[in-house]
Amino acid sequence: MSDTTTATAGTSGQPTAAASPFDRTGIEPIIAVANRAPSIHNTQPWSWQLRPDRLSLRADRDRQLGVADPDGHSLLISCGAALALTELGLRTLGWDVSVERLPDPADPDLLAEFRLATRRPATARELELFAAAQRRQSDRRPFTARQVEPELVELLRGVAAGTGVYPDFPMRTEQRVDLAVAVSWADRTERNDPDYLAEMNRWLREENVHADGVPAGAIPNVPPGQPRHTEVPLRDFEIGVSGRLLIERDVDEHPLIAVLLTDSDTPLEQLRAGEAMMRLMLEAELLGLGTCPLSQAVDLVAFRNRVQTLMGWQALPQMMLRIGYPAPDAAQPARTPRRPVADVLDVLAG
Repeated sequence: MSDTTTATAGTSGQPTAAASPFDRTGIEPIIAVANRAPSIHNTQPWSWQLRPDRLSLRADRDRQLGVADPDGHSLLISCGAALALTELGLRTLGWDVSVERLPDPADPDLLAEFRLATRRPATARELELFAAAQRRQSDRRPFTARQVEPELVELLRGVAAGTGVYPDFPMRTEQRVDLAVAVSWADRTERNDPDYLAEMNRWLREENVHADGVPAGAIPNVPPGQPRHTEVPLRDFEIGVSGRLLIERDVDEHPLIAVLLTDSDTPLEQLRAGEAMMRLMLEAELLGLGTCPLSQAVDLVAFRNRVQTLMGWQALPQMMLRIGYPAPDAAQPARTPRRPVADVLDVLAG
């Protein structure tokens, strides 16, 4: 299975590099930003290989979660997000880019190959999106009561839509109830699995010590007996550890929920869904909106099938996101760490 597209852009703006970025000096800033893609438990399950004629994105199976992600679904969603940022970064350097997804059926961990096409100036929008990628982080805090305006929902819908990916924003009361039931069931199923809890706890980290995992300073603190008033629960990282991100109590949360659907459940569609998730997150960042993956209900194929049936969707849900306006005076979450570029990039001779 392979899939090839060529990214094109307009002629406004100025390129930020005059020569091919396919050397270590040119590519490291791009990988540094692509390395900030969101991933389940901040596992960062990717690596890049650079050759004189191409850049390759590979899955790092050593970082695949054995309990929460046995089929590699979340790994591919995460790598799809990294793919989108890699392509965007190369375009900001002033190139059209050819991207071939899953180019070698005999090597399923080779997820994408990027080749430079023709020179042209980077656009202002590409530069804005790349800057947004450097700022963006998943926001687990409660959002304000302000609803995302309908025109912005439609803008997000258009940005997220892509080849074989269909965004949906359940808003009717019965849809929200059904979605809350599905996510709560999946969340409860995982929380009742001791192997799942042990795996999750292994990825909880101390700030300024580890280069991966979820730092306690990014985990909202919910005191016992005072649960968050949210219809669709977030993944609870406070099991076994106390979060250090203090949040306002008694906030009645009704965030916008985005769901990314595909026709079936192939690796290519999962990659594409990850790309769509990244596009949506970057656009939300530009609009002043916070986003956070809501992935419990899509971790396992049984969960995805149950949500599809309960919601009556023809397509299959691949990822869900919470979206809303962050409280302007809320405590800022800790910035989740990333592995050094040297740990994720190999420069090869040929």
